[in-house]
Amino acid sequence: MLALVVLAACSRGEPSGSFQPSDLASIELTAKDAPSGLGYVPAFSGDQNLDAFARDATERAHLVQDGFELGNGAVFVPADRVDGGHLKPSDPIVQGIAVVFAQPSGASSALKRFLDDVRTRQLPGARDGAEPGFGDESYRLDGTNSDGAAVTLVAWRRGNVILAVLGTSFDPDQVLRLADLMDGRARAAASVS
Repeated sequence: MLALVVLAACSRGEPSGSFQPSDLASIELTAKDAPSGLGYVPAFSGDQNLDAFARDATERAHLVQDGFELGNGAVFVPADRVDGGHLKPSDPIVQGIAVVFAQPSGASSALKRFLDDVRTRQLPGARDGAEPGFGDESYRLDGTNSDGAAVTLVAWRRGNVILAVLGTSFDPDQVLRLADLMDGRARAAASVS
């Protein structure tokens, strides 16, 4: 359910900082950030340890090698289905992700692997979008999922943290707005650290 995509690296030239797992609380998307008409799904949101974050044993081993410390996910679906109910392919879904690694090199390695997975498994045929310019490396990918729904992914690395926002059947400009919100929070957390 988590697909993050984006392509084309760049930097705004500001210090990235070093993040701790406790910094995620000030960076991650929360219920207050729910886009209009969508609601935050607590059952699929919140902090995720290594076992919850890795999709399989191979990815778990890679994440250990990369120095995974803590992940966080936020999921938003139509407000009338937050507590359950069938989602249609045309329903908007938004996901936010933040993951802290011990070192920037581990975050960079994990981001590249994630993007490869999105391009080859989750959204084959996705197109590179305009690079958003967040952090030390940033990417945008636009594609269509297996249900035929439009998907926009913005993913970036700031120091030792990976951040991403994915919108399915959701306005790409709003995906960028949420990504900008998270990046602003990360910049603020970095200046405090």
